[in-house]
Amino acid sequence: MVISEAIQQKIRELEGPIFVFGAGGFIGVNLFNVILSVRKDVFAITQDPRNNWRLLVNYTPVDNIISCDINEITILKDLFREHKPRTIFNLAAYGAYSKQKEYKKIYNTNFNSVVNIIELLKEHGFAAYVHAGSSSEYGTNSAAPTEDALLVPNSHYAVSKVASYYSVKYYGTIERLPAVHLRLYSAYGPWEEPDRLVPVLVSAARKKTYPPLVDPDISRDFVDVNDVCDAFIRAASSVEQVKGEAFNIGTGVKTTIRELTHLIKDQFDIPSLPEFNGMPNRNWDVKDWYSDSRKAKELLGWQAEVSLADGLAKVDSWQKEVKFDTAFWNWNKQV
Repeated sequence: MVISEAIQQKIRELEGPIFVFGAGGFIGVNLFNVILSVRKDVFAITQDPRNNWRLLVNYTPVDNIISCDINEITILKDLFREHKPRTIFNLAAYGAYSKQKEYKKIYNTNFNSVVNIIELLKEHGFAAYVHAGSSSEYGTNSAAPTEDALLVPNSHYAVSKVASYYSVKYYGTIERLPAVHLRLYSAYGPWEEPDRLVPVLVSAARKKTYPPLVDPDISRDFVDVNDVCDAFIRAASSVEQVKGEAFNIGTGVKTTIRELTHLIKDQFDIPSLPEFNGMPNRNWDVKDWYSDSRKAKELLGWQAEVSLADGLAKVDSWQKEVKFDTAFWNWNKQV
């Protein structure tokens, strides 16, 4: 991953130690890798590191991994008492994938733990808390909403993320704590869950074919994970000026499934045309889902830099590097 000198300098200036909760996840492991490439006092916080394929394949240094169940407040207390982190990135989440359906775990992980973490951090003091929200918070109000637009969540996951946003907003604006909330759009890139759209599509494209696809008019705002990591760093660096604020992190470009597959067709020279509606839409799929990220540009100095074509090429290169199609952790080997 290429890291600009400006972002490297911002990473150097962050107060440490640095915690990345959810570092066993897709965006979390990328963010952890970015910070670790610049400084060593960053820790990957995850529930079960011994069985986490990303941390294993990533060769994450064991001295930088801490096992922690964020839903156990006693464990959290011990963790903060021992390490006293100053900069905290919270990307821990449950329910973003259709296979994650336990509603109690959704609310415990995505909301209750957030309040517990910030309350415990208050006891020791901290410099920055950056929370990973979701564009799903907008729900059906999904066509380029601004950050103050009506939130109409349409899933338990979305409701839990709305609740976490309001907790961050409260802590930042009322208690004046250094906390900020990022609403992430459709991040993609290396280390993404192997059964997600982009990894499956790129893997199939190398074989000159397509996986089953949904309605071609369903849309997303695809944002490269490298750009997302930049947003987290910039938010932590600027947190004193943006306490309690929410920021949309997306490209602002609406890309339909039809447009995505035609881009793939051209980029990978696939001879056939894609066939759509081979699999059902998900309950939260909509036809106009894209961002308005002007606020992030104005207040954080952030905007997406990586084009979708370049991002897909990076996914292809990474998949070849890790032998994605035959990897032990890839449960989607049929494509």
